[in-house]
Amino acid sequence: MVALGEEALKRHIRTIGLFNTKAKNVIALSEALIAHHDSAVPDDRDALEALPGVGRKTANVVMNTAFGAETFAVDTHIFRVGNRTGLARGKTPLGVEKALDKATPQPFRRHAHHWLILHGRYVCKARRPECWRCIVSDLCAFKPKTPMP
Repeated sequence: MVALGEEALKRHIRTIGLFNTKAKNVIALSEALIAHHDSAVPDDRDALEALPGVGRKTANVVMNTAFGAETFAVDTHIFRVGNRTGLARGKTPLGVEKALDKATPQPFRRHAHHWLILHGRYVCKARRPECWRCIVSDLCAFKPKTPMP
């Protein structure tokens, strides 16, 4: 990435949102990996979060997908599903993450956040949740259940 450079990277990612900032962070992150981590991605949260453009959610995704850690990367979908269903209530993403950590049993911990993202994206949608398709609607705390069309 460093050899590619920021301007060339921008041309490759220009169709995604905030591509200017992302390109800048990817180059800075790549330089930091070379300088401080022997060109390897670190496997702990603190080291990941110290990298440019990496927050807790991104660190959790990397730890989970690259290193097999049982982490919960709370995005808007997981935040919504956790609060709506009552599975993991929290006022902040960190609150929902901690509640999920407490509530999720083995052997589901490694893949739970992926399943919850998909559920939030395709069934428990923000504007028109498809409660009639939901396999846990009988356990769900969301009161205004949407009827079948």
